[in-house]
Amino acid sequence: MILATTLAGFGLSDFLWLSGGCALTALMMLWRRTRRIQRIQCVIFIAVGFGALGWAYLIGYRSLPLLQLITQNHLLISLLSAVSFLRLITDTGQQRHESMAPGLKAFFKTLAGLHLFAAMINLSALMIYGDRLARNGRLERTTATSIQRSFALATLWSPFFAAMGTCLLYAPGARLAELWMLSAPLCLFGFVFTFAEHRFRAGGGLESFAGFPVNFGALWVPSIMVICVLALHHVLPTVSVLVLVSALSIGVTTAVLTRRRSLSQALSTIGNFSSERLPDMYGELALFFSAGIMATGLTALISQTAPTLDVGAFTPEVAVAVLAVLLALAIAGVHALVSIVTASAILLPLNPEPALLAFVFLVTWSVGATGGPMSGLNLAMQSRYRISARECFSWNIGYSLAMFGAASAIIIAFFS
Repeated sequence: MILATTLAGFGLSDFLWLSGGCALTALMMLWRRTRRIQRIQCVIFIAVGFGALGWAYLIGYRSLPLLQLITQNHLLISLLSAVSFLRLITDTGQQRHESMAPGLKAFFKTLAGLHLFAAMINLSALMIYGDRLARNGRLERTTATSIQRSFALATLWSPFFAAMGTCLLYAPGARLAELWMLSAPLCLFGFVFTFAEHRFRAGGGLESFAGFPVNFGALWVPSIMVICVLALHHVLPTVSVLVLVSALSIGVTTAVLTRRRSLSQALSTIGNFSSERLPDMYGELALFFSAGIMATGLTALISQTAPTLDVGAFTPEVAVAVLAVLLALAIAGVHALVSIVTASAILLPLNPEPALLAFVFLVTWSVGATGGPMSGLNLAMQSRYRISARECFSWNIGYSLAMFGAASAIIIAFFS
């Protein structure tokens, strides 16, 4: 699937059928691994998609978008799968057991290390850090919210996250460099707010914060990846960033493993990872494949019914209002992917500024991940570190409101 998606992304469109077919085959083979709640969620997405297609057919839609049904989110699925290979060459320092002197320096180094490694290997970094920082299996407020937000803030800029891929896909025309101009200031604000909150909150405990020693020397891999993505995107502007990241993830992993060992050992390691570890992506595969079916159906239905928001254009004021609605839905428990897919289908007829629409979606995903008690991030924190849903909400509601205010200010400042 990854290879076929990459070839299709470079212009060999016939490989789209192979990519979609591989994804569907993998989903059927791995379906038995999914948990009951995941199956229910995916069946609902698929039912909504085909239900919307049926409704569209009744009112005049006469196409059968078979290829779109199996490839709507193939770029995202390939991205997530390819990026997982980077774990083979990224040393977060989790094997190191030296201690750090507690205090502000430990706080800053821990958050910086987690943020940068999470940008590369996603949720794995959060679990590594969380397990090291937990006391008797639980994280207290300062540690929990700090590493949680540090992780979620990486979604605002990292091209290796599904969040960025989703936003670029559902806001056609958005460019990574333009989006960074908006998201970088918000990312910085998120860190400053988190520091200030714990610095001045009674019981914040930053002076006694026990950090996690970080192997910053290993950051050369993420640095090379980001530089390569930007360079290739400049040389090949028509090729999707998602395709470039997928291709580079496999290519760089192979090159680094070959340099460290040999080509035969590198290929053996990659083969073992593919058969033993890659199937662990079954949850993401099921979620994004079924969401792609839903997106295809909703797009067909909306193209026939042409619903409107009673506004003439996607102005900054409208963008702020949409962001408020999407964040409210995220906090209420609606997955950001569902909100983004639906909002994209409704808003694209307004011909929105791509960077503005992508930024709204990106903030929804990042802030919704921390503010929504039922988000995947918070569910992982609750199950692994004995934090209640009520604590996830109450600890982060102030942060969510502050981030919404900062994002709104950025939107008004840049687009008014």
